[in-house]
Amino acid sequence: MELFGLQDMALFGASYAGVTQQPQWTSDDPVSLTEQLQTSLDLAEQLEIFSMAAGKVLPLRSLQLQTAVGKYLASGSEPAESEHRSMLMLNDQCLAELCYQSEHPVTPMQQHQLWQLERQWLYPLRNTLVVARLQQLALRDSLTSLGNRRHFDDQFAKALQLAHRRNEDCALILLDLDNFKHTNDNYGHHAGDDVLLAVADAMRQTLRASDGLFRFGGDEFAVVLSAEDAACAELVAHRLVKAINQHHQCQQFEVTASAGLAQLTPGEQAATLFARADDALAQAKLAGKNAVKVSLLNQA
Repeated sequence: MELFGLQDMALFGASYAGVTQQPQWTSDDPVSLTEQLQTSLDLAEQLEIFSMAAGKVLPLRSLQLQTAVGKYLASGSEPAESEHRSMLMLNDQCLAELCYQSEHPVTPMQQHQLWQLERQWLYPLRNTLVVARLQQLALRDSLTSLGNRRHFDDQFAKALQLAHRRNEDCALILLDLDNFKHTNDNYGHHAGDDVLLAVADAMRQTLRASDGLFRFGGDEFAVVLSAEDAACAELVAHRLVKAINQHHQCQQFEVTASAGLAQLTPGEQAATLFARADDALAQAKLAGKNAVKVSLLNQA
C-alpha cells in the first residue's frame, strides 16, 4: 500500500524520544493531543509532540515516522531490541507508518493506548501532508523535478550559513549546456525536453545525494556541495560534465556541458560566490565549451 504524498526528504528537530522512563498516560490532560498537534503544520514538530504523548504510554527509545514526503526520526532516538510498527490509516488511505522501539515488547494494552493516540493525529497529519506536498511542488522544476530557482536561493543561503558557522567547505558548480539551442531550433522543443530530462538523470546518477541539484530554467543548472563533497568539488564537476556528455540522449543531439566552480572563502557572501562561479562558467564557454573551469582566489 502506497503512502500519501510525494518523494522522500529528511527533516530533523528536537524530540522527547528516550527521555521517559516511567510510562504514565492519563486521558484527562487539560490540552488534548489533537489540539497540540494542530498548533503546527510541520511534520517534524508534530512528531515531537506525538512522541511526548507516546512516551507516557511506554518507555520509548526510538520513534520514526515514514511518509511519502519523507522520513522523520525523533532526535535522541537510539536502537532498541523491541519494535512495534503501526500504519496510520484515514478513509482507507495510508498516511504514514510509525515505528516504535522500546527495551521491552509492547503489550496489547499499550498497543491499544498507542492506537488511541494515533487516532488523534490522523486529521492533523493529513492536513500537514497536503501542505508538505504543495510546498514540494512549489520548489520543484515542473519538467525535471530538480529544485527550482526559488529552492536554490533558499538552500544556497542555508548552506553558506552552515559552512561559515561550522568552518566547513562549501562549493557552487554552475552548468550550462552546449549546443542546446541548436537542438531546440532543429528538432523542436520535445527533443529539447528529452535532453533536459537526460541531463537531470545523469546528474542524479552522478551525485550521492540529489538534494543539492537545481535547474534555473532553460539549460542552466546548479549544484551546491557541502562539507566532504565540497572538498572534492572539482572532481565532482568533471564527473558531472562527463556523465552528461556520455548520456546517449545528449550524444544523439551532440549536446555537451560546461561548468564553472567556485569554493567558498572565509566570510564570503552568497552573491560573491555565485558571481565567481558564473565567471568561471563563462571562461569554460570561451575555452571551447565541454570544459570545467575553477575560480581562483586571485581572480575574485
